[in-house]
Amino acid sequence: MSKPLKVGLVGTGGISNRHMAAYQEHPDRLQLTAVCDVVESLAQDYAKKTGVDAIYLDYEQMLKEADIDAVDICTGHNLHAPQTIAAAEAGKHVIVEKAMSNTLQDCRNMIAATDKAGVTLMIAQHLRHSPEAIAAKRIIDAGNLGDIHAARTHVIMTGPQKSWMNDAKAGGGVLQTNSVHHIDLLRFFIGDVKRVTGVCKSAQPQMTNGAEDLAAATLEFENGAIGDLFASWTTYLSPVNPSYMILGSKGTIHSTPASTATDNAPVRHFGLAMYGLKEDVPRDQRKENPFEPLDTSDIMLPSSSFFVNEILHFEECIREGKEPVSSGHDNIETMKVLFGIFESARTRRAIDLAEL
Repeated sequence: MSKPLKVGLVGTGGISNRHMAAYQEHPDRLQLTAVCDVVESLAQDYAKKTGVDAIYLDYEQMLKEADIDAVDICTGHNLHAPQTIAAAEAGKHVIVEKAMSNTLQDCRNMIAATDKAGVTLMIAQHLRHSPEAIAAKRIIDAGNLGDIHAARTHVIMTGPQKSWMNDAKAGGGVLQTNSVHHIDLLRFFIGDVKRVTGVCKSAQPQMTNGAEDLAAATLEFENGAIGDLFASWTTYLSPVNPSYMILGSKGTIHSTPASTATDNAPVRHFGLAMYGLKEDVPRDQRKENPFEPLDTSDIMLPSSSFFVNEILHFEECIREGKEPVSSGHDNIETMKVLFGIFESARTRRAIDLAEL
């Protein structure tokens, strides 16, 4: 059996806690050997919970001194590029939280640096690693939905009040923080986007440097499908969770609405239901509520947590020398959609992503 991948984690804020279980539950494949944060108390607390002795306040020092093969970057979006590039130059593999980075050029620089160093770069797009997402993609790829004509995604929530996520210079805003998940998942299901038209707005006083808390966009996919995106942090109260829908000529897949939540199956915006429309069923004989949960019984994943699954996928790719499903080369296409929306909002015109 191969030795576990030794990982140094940087940034012990909120999202890093979702990563923790991967290191605690799979020591045969992953070994967290170093923890870094500029706030010493946070680094010490995370290290205590994970049984790590090597604590750093300086990322460059961790790269030089720690016994690590890879880094898990859980810092603000504006730090992703310099930290990824530094890790690559130190010969370390990189898994970095979404969104990939603050600018498209930064994303390209991250890819170039990791390619040059011959190390793995994976963007932590965790929604791809749920059994529901894998089941949905299998159904779509098999043609069971027929021709995919349209997709919808919405994020309607209150949003943070005092956070770096309110600051555009730090990579904040509702699109990079939340909608990026669903944009990436739509690409996973349908394919790349070729053109976008968007409007962005900063409606609340806590949004700084142009960070958007309200956005709407139309996505035109390479296969001809049309996507509708809406995102809001301006909502006082929302009756729905973040969700998405895939509309085909023979059926529809949609994420589970809030009303289907139970004690055993809490609301999760990646939960799915599906209806496959049979052509020989007359319209007046179709069921009023034809949606049924996707069958995921034969999809074998290491964990019920997609955060754990994505980090184990990262380890597997390094061990087997294969490209992650959300590699830098793949995920830059997700980022082009985001930056295309920003550019469209700025210029008030449709943006062909090939121009970016």
